[in-house]
Amino acid sequence: MKKSLLTMSICLLMGVLMATATMAADVAGEQRDSFGVDRVESALPGEAAEILDGLGVEDSLDVDSGLQKLLSYAREKLGGIIRRAVKSGALMVTVVLLCSMAGSVYDSGAVPNFVPLGGALAISAMAAGDISSFIGMGKETLQTLSDFSKMLLPSLCAAATASGAITAGAAKYAATALFMDILMTAATNIVLPVIYCYIATVIANAAVGGNSLAGAANLMKWLCTSLMTVLVIAFTAYLSLTEIISGSTDVVSTRIAKTTLSTTLPVVGSIISDAASTVVAGASILRNAIGVFGLLAVAGVCLTPFLTLGAQYLIYKAAAGMAGALSDSRLSGLISSIGGAFGMVLSLTGVGALMLFFSIISSIRAVSGL
Repeated sequence: MKKSLLTMSICLLMGVLMATATMAADVAGEQRDSFGVDRVESALPGEAAEILDGLGVEDSLDVDSGLQKLLSYAREKLGGIIRRAVKSGALMVTVVLLCSMAGSVYDSGAVPNFVPLGGALAISAMAAGDISSFIGMGKETLQTLSDFSKMLLPSLCAAATASGAITAGAAKYAATALFMDILMTAATNIVLPVIYCYIATVIANAAVGGNSLAGAANLMKWLCTSLMTVLVIAFTAYLSLTEIISGSTDVVSTRIAKTTLSTTLPVVGSIISDAASTVVAGASILRNAIGVFGLLAVAGVCLTPFLTLGAQYLIYKAAAGMAGALSDSRLSGLISSIGGAFGMVLSLTGVGALMLFFSIISSIRAVSGL
């Protein structure tokens, strides 16, 4: 009789173990579909997909391979980007040199106003194409990041929730979605229009002379930088506060769940708890893979805009320095200010990228495990 009961108990335990193991395997196999991994991979923007060259979510855990792809693409494109920027800078320095030569004709040293005025208009005309192209590039990059985040963040939230971050996953997704919407609204309705106004003001100031509009230009520049700074600080503080509160709640909840399960159902409860831990561990791995894939994707989206805007900013500043040695400050100040506008667009794009980076890293670091 005792042998029969013992045999039945062993069979029962083995059945429970096999059932829970099978359930864990089935759940692990369905996690990719339930978390929307395929949708995230298909939502990868065109240039980022070209850069990452078929890199999938599971492949992204090989971070070195992803970074190598980014570096290779950067080396491939950097030469052309620098050549274009140097060409623009050289043309502007040429205009300044011609204005300086024209001014040297007048023996009295009093250069007529039409000389710097013509130089300012020529520089503005040359920069017009760069201004339209690169400000549009910044806006398009922000829109691309926003669109991609709408696919990435829900998938990352689902994986984080399944891995134990029940409260934190949803809270971080809501925070990032909210601030990305705020950023897009602020960029479209405030920052980019102010940058256009700033460029128009510095051009008018260079044409008129006397720095009569310098104060207005500085005010607009301060408004743009202050708005972006406040937005990043507010997002970082909100995300950190959310992580502290919700993370502590998740830790307590998962520990209570494991203790209750193991205590209420001795042996069997422990087996179920271990099986659940296995499923959660699988979700944690997939969450990390989605997170790393998201980081690489965001870097891929921003790579060309960052290189292009950064090169234009540096070349314009260098051209302004050379122009300052050849002519008065009106034309060199104009070139430097236009370069500063590119710097503001670069900063705006960086704000969007940083917000997604912070959110992804925070989700990867979220509590996990039963």
